Amino acid sequence: MQTAIGFDVGRSSVKIVAARGNTREELLFPSAVCPAFTINDDKGAARAAAETVFVGGKYFFIGETALLQGGDDLSGGLRDDWVYSEQHSALFLGGLNRLKATGMAGIESALIVVGLPGALYASQKAGLRHELGRLVPRAEIRVMPQPMGPYQELLFAPDGQESHAVNADDDSYAVIEVGQYTTDFALLLHGHTIENAFGSCDGMRIAAEHLQRSLRQSQIAVSMAEATDLLRTKTLRNFGARIDVSEQVVRAVEPLATQIVDKANQLIGKSARSLDGILVAGGGAPLVLETLQKAWPHARLSQNSRFSVAEGFCRYSLALSRYRNGTADEHEAASEVR
Repeated sequence: MQTAIGFDVGRSSVKIVAARGNTREELLFPSAVCPAFTINDDKGAARAAAETVFVGGKYFFIGETALLQGGDDLSGGLRDDWVYSEQHSALFLGGLNRLKATGMAGIESALIVVGLPGALYASQKAGLRHELGRLVPRAEIRVMPQPMGPYQELLFAPDGQESHAVNADDDSYAVIEVGQYTTDFALLLHGHTIENAFGSCDGMRIAAEHLQRSLRQSQIAVSMAEATDLLRTKTLRNFGARIDVSEQVVRAVEPLATQIVDKANQLIGKSARSLDGILVAGGGAPLVLETLQKAWPHARLSQNSRFSVAEGFCRYSLALSRYRNGTADEHEAASEVR
């Protein structure tokens, strides 16, 4: 039995879903990375030890330790070549280490599915597979366009069997995955991916930057990490007070939501009317859903919008294992090959 892992190394947080037999794990931690250093407090040192990774001859803190002790502001991942960086490798290895700590077996030889933004997929898929394969040489690495995850979450059940929620041979869907660095698009007509519909535009970082500027006008300076978190919580801690910034968040998101609609019209607009649904996924999905529904009433949140990419990739990994082991029926096999 091969362990199935869906890995979403996002620019603001890392999401992992892993399954082996009846064992299933979900992990979430900030995509923060910084060079490691000595922490003298015993409790802090113990926590840091669990969040320390050795990459490229150097030690790095990841997750909460990097965010709190190192002051990482999540800006390191806001570039196109991030997947080739030591920081990305540290988050990937750190995620696998966290899985091992849960007791999940078979990680070194797992079938790991990871994603890339639609606009970068063709140019980076081979390089990313090589980089990650070098880190875990016994594992099988599959690289897919990021927005395929939410579709696979719909297509397959949690155990990798074909779901009855969609008829892959007949139904058609679009996917809009709103991440931190990019928003990614996919179009699947009767189960077939449409190559020219893969694409990307800006992600939630744009809204976070707008929110930073808005708060700066009120003489409040926040980091990129804090602004990103505020988009979700809408509550600012300021000198012992809690300030509701919901209105500022709405205004900050508006330009991005408009950009997403414009890009979606370009990529999927001709097919939008005849689709069975438009799946909206990613950490920023709830913030832009209302705007998207004004354009397309059949837009809806994916099953677990923040985890949809990792969850879908894990289900795909399980389905592929079923197909290889001969436990999938003929229709499931056809869906997997597609």
